[in-house]
Amino acid sequence: MGSDPVLVAAAATFAGASVFGSAVSVRHDLPGKPFGMSVPLSVPAGLLAGWGAGVAAPWPMPLAALIAAAASGRSHRSAKPALVCEVLGIGCIAGTLVEPVTYRPSWWPPAVRAAIVANVAASALLIVAARRTRRRR
Repeated sequence: MGSDPVLVAAAATFAGASVFGSAVSVRHDLPGKPFGMSVPLSVPAGLLAGWGAGVAAPWPMPLAALIAAAASGRSHRSAKPALVCEVLGIGCIAGTLVEPVTYRPSWWPPAVRAAIVANVAASALLIVAARRTRRRR
C-alpha cells in the first residue's frame, strides 16, 4: 500500500507555506518571538537553527510532516503517521497565535499577511487530511 496521496499533498503544502514564511521573515526581518521570548540570532540563523521565525514554522516541523506523510501507507492499520501530521498542524496554528507579529495586523505588509494566511490555511489542510487518513484506518 502506498502513501496516502492526500496527506502527502497536504504535507507538501505545509512545507511550501513554511518555505514562503521563511522567505518573508528574512525579507521583513521578523524573528521568532513566541510569547515574546527571543534568541540572540539573526532571522536566517534562527531559521537554520530550527527556531523558526515570525511567520515561519521551524524547519523540523514541515520535515517531520513530509516524513510522516510518506510513511502513512507503510502499514494499512497504523494511524500514527497521520496523528503526527495532525499534531504538527495544530502546533503550527498555536505557534502562529503566540507570535507577536500576529497581533499587529495594521502593520502587516501584503507578504506578511499572505504568509500568515498561508501558514494557517496549510496547517488546517494538514489537520483535515490527517484526520481523514486516521478515519480511514
